[in-house]
Amino acid sequence: MLGAFASGWNIIVRKKTLEEHNYSLRQVMDYPGTGPFRHKKRVDKEVWVMARNPEYWNEGLPYLDGLEFYHFDAFSPPLGAALLSGRIDYARLLDPVTLAKVQNTPGMTGTNFYQSVIQAVWVNNAKKPFDDPRVRRAMHLAFDRPALVEVVKEVAPMLVGGFIYPFSEWATPPPKLAERPGYQTDTKAAIKEAKQLLAAAGHPNGIKGVDFLVRDAPSFKTWAPAVQEMLKDIGIETNLRTVQVSVWFEEAQASKFDITISAIVSALMDPSDYFRSWYGQDGPQNYSKWSNQDFEALLPQIDRELDAAKRKELVRKAEAIFEQDPPLLPVSWEKINDGWHNYVKGHNPYNYFGIFDVVRFDTFWLDK
Repeated sequence: MLGAFASGWNIIVRKKTLEEHNYSLRQVMDYPGTGPFRHKKRVDKEVWVMARNPEYWNEGLPYLDGLEFYHFDAFSPPLGAALLSGRIDYARLLDPVTLAKVQNTPGMTGTNFYQSVIQAVWVNNAKKPFDDPRVRRAMHLAFDRPALVEVVKEVAPMLVGGFIYPFSEWATPPPKLAERPGYQTDTKAAIKEAKQLLAAAGHPNGIKGVDFLVRDAPSFKTWAPAVQEMLKDIGIETNLRTVQVSVWFEEAQASKFDITISAIVSALMDPSDYFRSWYGQDGPQNYSKWSNQDFEALLPQIDRELDAAKRKELVRKAEAIFEQDPPLLPVSWEKINDGWHNYVKGHNPYNYFGIFDVVRFDTFWLDK
């Protein structure tokens, strides 16, 4: 609970600040905060310069006089080149090729850690025929998830998983998950079942003209054509439409899509945190507008159950619902590659979970 309260997503802002900007801080470069660094200068899409906050609540910190955050696309070659050339001291979201180079370069270190994110396709339940669980289940079965992980291996580190963090205690163990249709390397049985489901739902000839909204990022733009082909194999034909990230959030919230690919995050790995946000009927990240009354009945039970074994059984029941009535279509789960020069001290990324709560940098210092 304390971890959720302290999450980087939960920011306290003065009422006056919100009122002065019509409750939208998207274009506000500098607004009051209590972090270790204060805004100094920002050049859009280039650099954000921060200066030490002398009134930081944790006395003696931060150690650094300031920070400069340079803008690079995630997992991009220019980001890797900037680190390897010494232009920057520390890099997050490195591509796998650069990480390997970093780990083999004297005076440099790199590692990876699990990200608090699911990569997925959302299916708009407010539009027919996607309100039919059989159609969504068919689409779920169409995905060759091992192949989707493989297709981006040079871009971003991913792993196969379902609707629950695959590296958590709550998840079906990966070897067991790999036995299910939709997660197997041999997709024949899954494709056969998918076509049968579409026929039973009244679409023996498939579904045409599906609007496929794609969030503009290297991984999503790589996945989208692969997903398009996988859906085509069961008779669902899509039209790709790529938009910038800010536009994506606006259109996703407004349900202006048939299907869309992106990623969503959580603060904690516990199901009580993300089950409501991602899959709950009124969840803020439930872009599919999915609702299942059996799942809604399970939610308070999962939240209140104190016995770990009984609680895990409730989570398994929820997972079974997801498999038959998918709230989204899992694509993969993410790992994050960090790399740095060894003179960067005061950090321990080996134990990080997610990138959104490890960005204060107040204990960082440079040994040079």
